[in-house]
Amino acid sequence: MQYPYSVVDVFTERAFSGAQITVFTQADGLTEGQMQMLARETNHSETVFVMPSAADCAARLRVYSPLGEGAVGSHTTVAAAFALAESGGIAVGTGLSKCEFVQGEQRLPILFNRSDKSLLTQVGFTVTPQIDRYVPAQQELLGILGLESQDLETLKARALFVSCGSPYLIVPLRSLDAVYRAAFHAEAWAQSSASSVPVSEILVYCSETENPEADFHLRLLGAGRSPHDDPPVGAAVPAFVAFLGEKLAQGTHTLWVERGTKSTRQSLLKVEFETCASAPLNVRVGGEAVLVAQGQMRAP
Repeated sequence: MQYPYSVVDVFTERAFSGAQITVFTQADGLTEGQMQMLARETNHSETVFVMPSAADCAARLRVYSPLGEGAVGSHTTVAAAFALAESGGIAVGTGLSKCEFVQGEQRLPILFNRSDKSLLTQVGFTVTPQIDRYVPAQQELLGILGLESQDLETLKARALFVSCGSPYLIVPLRSLDAVYRAAFHAEAWAQSSASSVPVSEILVYCSETENPEADFHLRLLGAGRSPHDDPPVGAAVPAFVAFLGEKLAQGTHTLWVERGTKSTRQSLLKVEFETCASAPLNVRVGGEAVLVAQGQMRAP
């Protein structure tokens, strides 16, 4: 049997930029083994499979990498929503429209905003952040990241452990150059006070950006990643927002974050969030997307 798919570049308005995601828009009937084999065949960082859901939900999502099933991410969810909107699987008119997806036990509110020229797609998350201020000392951080003391931001912000489900060590740096010189050094990590903390990735950031629309530049580092990797950052955005919220007034905020450079598939994400001292954190992450290919693939 043939299954239709779309290849979507997410968080960009230019084809062959942003995060590249394959979406199988009618995946009902595929087994877990078949989905895994199709994800290996596409060989993208993530492949999304869209299936029918309950009457009050537009679709059920499953996400696979070439290595196995993965968790929800803003880039995969936005890719699925955009692909369904473009293929007619979801009716999206001009102006604002809403629907919901489900992945596992998590319900994901989707917001579309279509104009004459573009379609902005956002996914919402409600999270309860956990923040730990006990982080490695400055010299330990420099050893872990392979940087010099002048690279680390210490006046406007300081490193924190932040978890919104998945824990991150978030480290502010002073320049875009420092962000791209940073690399994860496993031996320094193992010898540091952070080695006992179950953190899989480090999020480094700075306020220097390539894109004039962006407020911050983000990059993820971690064990198992090449020093040249620049993976999607959408899953880390709720933790980054919680990190920023420590210094922001209560209310609604909007910012733009970039990932990657113009020569390496740059992404631009719109982030809206509401901070309130006595409530969970509501975050909406999204952006534009581009349909770059469509076709059909035979199930293995």
